[in-house]
Amino acid sequence: MKKILLACMMALGIGTFAQTNVASYSFVKSTGVTYTPITGGTKLFPSGTNTTYDNDVSAAIPLSSPFTFGGVAMNSVYVSANGFITFGAAPGGTNYTPLSTLGSTTGAISAFGQDGGFSSTDTVQPSGNHEVRYEDLGTEFVVQWQDHANYFNRSTERLNFQIRLVYSTGEIKIIYGNCTDPGTASTSGTTPQVGIRGNSTTFASNVSPLMIGNVPTGTSCDWSKAVTGNSNASTMLFSGTTNASVKIPNGLQFSWMPGTQLPVRTFAATTAVTTNGATVSWTAPTGATAYNVQYRALGSCDWTDFTGNPVSTTTASLSGLNQNTTYQVQVQALNGGLQAMYSHIPNLAGTGNGYATAGSFTTLANCASTVTGLASSAITPDAATISWTASTTPPGNGYEYYYSTSATTPLNSVTPSGSTTAGVVTANLSGLTPNTTYNYWVRANCNGVDKGVWSSSASFTTPSLCPTITAPAAGATGVSTIPTITWTAINGAIGYKVNVGTTSGGNDIVNNADVTGTSYTFASPLNTSTKYYYTVSGYTANTAATTCTVRDFTTICSVLSAPYSETFSSGILPNCWSTQNPTSTSTDPNVKWKFTGNADYGASLANNGRASGTYAWVDASSPYTGIHNVELLSPSINLTGLAVPYVSFEWFKNHSTSTSTTVSPSSYDNNKLTLDINDGNGWVTIFTGTTNSQLWRSEGIVLASNYIGATVQLRFSVDKDVAGNGYFYDDILLDNVEIKEAPSCLSPNSLAFSNLTSTGADINWMAPTIPPAMGYDVYYSSNNTAPTGSTIPQYTGITGTMQNVPGTSGSTFYVWVRSNCSVSSQSTWVGPVTYTIPFPPPANDICSGAISLTVGGVFADNALTTSNAGATTDGTTSCQSNRGDNVWFSVIVPASGNVTVETKGVTGSGLLDTVLSAHSGTCGSLTSIACNDDNPAGGVYSIVSLTGQTPGSTLYFSVWRYTGTAGGVSTNGQFQISAYDSSLALATNEVKTKKSLNVYPNPFSEVLNISDATNVKNVLVTDFSGRLMKTIPNPGSELHLGELKQGMYLVTLEMKDGSKQTIKAIKK
Repeated sequence: MKKILLACMMALGIGTFAQTNVASYSFVKSTGVTYTPITGGTKLFPSGTNTTYDNDVSAAIPLSSPFTFGGVAMNSVYVSANGFITFGAAPGGTNYTPLSTLGSTTGAISAFGQDGGFSSTDTVQPSGNHEVRYEDLGTEFVVQWQDHANYFNRSTERLNFQIRLVYSTGEIKIIYGNCTDPGTASTSGTTPQVGIRGNSTTFASNVSPLMIGNVPTGTSCDWSKAVTGNSNASTMLFSGTTNASVKIPNGLQFSWMPGTQLPVRTFAATTAVTTNGATVSWTAPTGATAYNVQYRALGSCDWTDFTGNPVSTTTASLSGLNQNTTYQVQVQALNGGLQAMYSHIPNLAGTGNGYATAGSFTTLANCASTVTGLASSAITPDAATISWTASTTPPGNGYEYYYSTSATTPLNSVTPSGSTTAGVVTANLSGLTPNTTYNYWVRANCNGVDKGVWSSSASFTTPSLCPTITAPAAGATGVSTIPTITWTAINGAIGYKVNVGTTSGGNDIVNNADVTGTSYTFASPLNTSTKYYYTVSGYTANTAATTCTVRDFTTICSVLSAPYSETFSSGILPNCWSTQNPTSTSTDPNVKWKFTGNADYGASLANNGRASGTYAWVDASSPYTGIHNVELLSPSINLTGLAVPYVSFEWFKNHSTSTSTTVSPSSYDNNKLTLDINDGNGWVTIFTGTTNSQLWRSEGIVLASNYIGATVQLRFSVDKDVAGNGYFYDDILLDNVEIKEAPSCLSPNSLAFSNLTSTGADINWMAPTIPPAMGYDVYYSSNNTAPTGSTIPQYTGITGTMQNVPGTSGSTFYVWVRSNCSVSSQSTWVGPVTYTIPFPPPANDICSGAISLTVGGVFADNALTTSNAGATTDGTTSCQSNRGDNVWFSVIVPASGNVTVETKGVTGSGLLDTVLSAHSGTCGSLTSIACNDDNPAGGVYSIVSLTGQTPGSTLYFSVWRYTGTAGGVSTNGQFQISAYDSSLALATNEVKTKKSLNVYPNPFSEVLNISDATNVKNVLVTDFSGRLMKTIPNPGSELHLGELKQGMYLVTLEMKDGSKQTIKAIKK
């Protein structure tokens, strides 16, 4: 068995020995290598008819010859679309870190291991565009990624590379062809892993990673200068956002050859650091007999060989280095002709990564003078003065300084921004950019050659050329027609440019006015009620004025004259109107009036009928708690010329939880509209409205005589949280505000209905300021066609403010009312108010009126079509809180103790969804025993199946309308209900006993016949509650059962041989 297992493992390419010491492979970097694309072999991705690939992984691909990896012969490979291959097992599709993630694999080779994708400029997959393919050349196995990319930068990147396995030598080659610069669309996926890994992720012995990054910041070193990584998670930078110079040159090759010498992985701390030297120490890896040491200054891409190479000990003392310079070091272990891969770069302590700005060590400075006390002053938009504290030992050649918008400490080799002579500790910086933060450093210059270390950084920010405007406030209204624009002075500015126009960015009013102070006053008055746009920008002797933020103000509105109207049809706040909320600090737009957007729920377009942008409205949505004063103020309007001033407007309030035209009210009906007027003596309320209507309503108010000739302002205010019960179902809309001469015959207002019953409703209204001499006329109709002046009303001369309008259940009425001032003078019709007359409650609206259901064998046996029209709500349900308008039914439990009650729909009925509850006990003292909303078998009707009930007991069932909106809105109407139990199922015409006895007819009227009574000893007749109704000894073939009541019975035939037969029979 073991031999068979071994053979299977070998056939599958599964190593039976660990692939260890992969880190001992030697490594070579080469450039200028010819990249030879493959076109034969097999295309892996996109697979099938797909045009794209993402996270694809191949099945095992057999190799034509065993490939030795880590000392084990591999017979197959797996290819990941994420830029790598594995041995032993397929990697996960979302494995983007193949060197540090093992999974079930026993080896990995990664050329660009990250979340890969295809170049998306190849939108269609023709031959030769983005693909992953492999080809076995006999001498080499080649996997090729063509027009590949970082998934997140696939809109611009196009990368081409190969992994080549050389059968004869075990060499691994990664070759890069033409690759675009790294993308800038995203910083995700920009650190791929490159290198090889064995069957563990142990860095010391089984991972050989490469590393390159933006070190130091702005480096020009590309991928050909990669160094050995310091962990199994080391990465290669490929990010156009971070540094586009760290890119992949065409013809770059990384090559690993099998070896036995492990690299240096452990270092001690660097010691004896002087101005020109340092001592580096490391731990010898097994087998190493000598070492090569290389070093380079931070920022250099190339390495310098130590003059003592090869060294035979684990210590190297470097000399001849530059003072005050950061260096990086790497060491290569040797064993005769064997060369390990160079080590990672250690840090100063030897325990961390020296491939960083701090490097491996920094030589001491010959110039020991240290600068402190950095400060800045005289900061203007384009200049500043920096200063510092003189060193204790003043440097002979003064100081050097460096400034930048970057906060990165400059390298010692950087060219200074400037210098001062000995003893000078200040420097003037010029040519700066306004509104910019600058960082600066200072160092000592001892003798022109030896420089001190850079000081700690300090910073300053140049002021903007755009001053802080102090008046008018941004968006100010009611501004004088001769306003003064003021601003705060900018240090260093010698003047300011002012532009004013009637369009944003315009200068048709003031064009580049040159101002030396900090204010500008207009030479001539501006227009009233006009919005002006303005900018102010400073300038210096060296920097011109710039473009600054455009602000605006609106001049004071002139007093308008009546008659006046506003239709709110512009989609914006009308000129000279204002909206405010004096009791709220919220900046949410829902605490102000709106002039565009879509009202919702009961005020939706389907209900109010007017397009967005053609009315003003208050959004009932959050915030609403504590929001009591959403105010809209009109301009000032002079009423001179109006003998009887009159204010009219239209408003819409239709509280509903649904956008459907079928109102679905809730308990949050609370918003209130108030209209106030102010003639300079304080606000006076002239209208308050809280009622709902599915139609726009017109209101008209005759103003009191003290307003004649006055200048007034209107204030429409909405309270969104009346009685602390705010919610989002109750938008309020406003339209067509007018102040005009009162009509000769004033209309009634606040039309409403009340006392809605199954026979009609009372129509109510409020009398106008001057009641009509001949009362009121009422007109009603079953359609929403407004009456005209010639329409004949059904009711005339009504002296009060109420009229009962009768109607029939289910009818919808539209009602209008007008004033009748004289035979020849009537007001306009007001309305309509609309309502639907409800049905009277059904008899089974309450438990005591429950309809008895006869239990059948199946639903269809005794299905009842009934209705809940007119029903009210009583009781509760445990399975659904959104329910109401329930009706009651009763069922007598059959002898089996089991019963099922089910509801179904009726075609054309508005009752589309039911809830069913079951109860035991008696009316007035019921106990809930079951509840169902939706039939588990599917659908939105209900079913309750009960078992183990007491035969003959009475159960009560209530059918409810689902009142929620999920799945559509349901209304009261017809439905089917049935009670049944499978034990009562009957044949169509007769039931046969086991002795082939027939009873007929079934159902029967008076007589039930037995086909053969010869062997029948007794007949027992019981009802379904188990009560014995009749005993017939020694029966003949006719059983006279006329005295039984209508219903279902069990007829038991006791045979002379002692057996019994039970037959179900129905008495008509």
